[in-house]
Amino acid sequence: MSQNILKRGIKILLKKMPYCGKIIREREQMAHLPGHFYSPYPLIEDIKLKEKEIFESFSNEIPSIELNESKQLILLNEFVKYYQEIPFDNKDKMDKLRYFSKKSIDNNNSYGYSDGLILYSMIRHLQPKKIIEVGSGYSSCMTLDTNELFFNNSISCTFIEPYPQKLFSLIKENDLNKIEVISKKLQDIPLSKFSSLSAGDILFIDSTHVSKVNSDVNYIFFEILPYLNQGVYIHFHDIFYPFEYPKRFIYTGVAWNEDYMLRAFLQYNNAFSIIFYNNFLFRFHEEKFKKGIPLIKKRGSSCWIKKL
Repeated sequence: MSQNILKRGIKILLKKMPYCGKIIREREQMAHLPGHFYSPYPLIEDIKLKEKEIFESFSNEIPSIELNESKQLILLNEFVKYYQEIPFDNKDKMDKLRYFSKKSIDNNNSYGYSDGLILYSMIRHLQPKKIIEVGSGYSSCMTLDTNELFFNNSISCTFIEPYPQKLFSLIKENDLNKIEVISKKLQDIPLSKFSSLSAGDILFIDSTHVSKVNSDVNYIFFEILPYLNQGVYIHFHDIFYPFEYPKRFIYTGVAWNEDYMLRAFLQYNNAFSIIFYNNFLFRFHEEKFKKGIPLIKKRGSSCWIKKL
């Protein structure tokens, strides 16, 4: 019996086994396996050869992108004032909230203080009339808490989330009478939905982080951002500095690429400006965060930009 016939026979048998069959069928759908130069998954051996250069060599400048470091520091000083106005000393009030309740704090590992307190501060600073959030959960809780505590629920809030079960489990029952929840994929939402955002309003984005055919990320960069009105602020989550993912992501098979998309988008782009870049600013000014907003103990991963 030839080796080829033997291999085909073994493959047929393996395909009949549920777990092995699933893996084989998935691999057969790929033109190129992870690590191939045509695959979005890198070859780990190549990455390890340049590990220090990729993951440890940082400068506070990026060619062709204005990071606005001094302006970010001025804004951080403004945020210190808002931090001092959170009623942390009122336990009864805090436990009735969504983001700040003990239950949420104990279970929130997706949008912690490093990003949440900046979202709170940005809402306080901008005083938007409308917020559209793409990708909902604990960030939605922070938005609703801020709206309730400081704006008497006057901010119009829309949440676009195709899988809203987590959101529904976190918010109050009567919240559904005050907000709009759209349980659809972002790319199925007409562009006209975003025309309601005016100068000073917020488009909050926490996407799938992957650019590919018919993806939400492509829809954001190619359709939504060019369509927005001037003066709208845009939040991206899981954006690391210097527009590169952490080593732990790469070595565990996370092949996101939104970080790279945003870097390419901002290069030589005079129509959008970086307003606040958590991961960047904390990396170079950690002591200012610890002094002014001590609950921020590590680098967040939000990047705020504005359409000019």
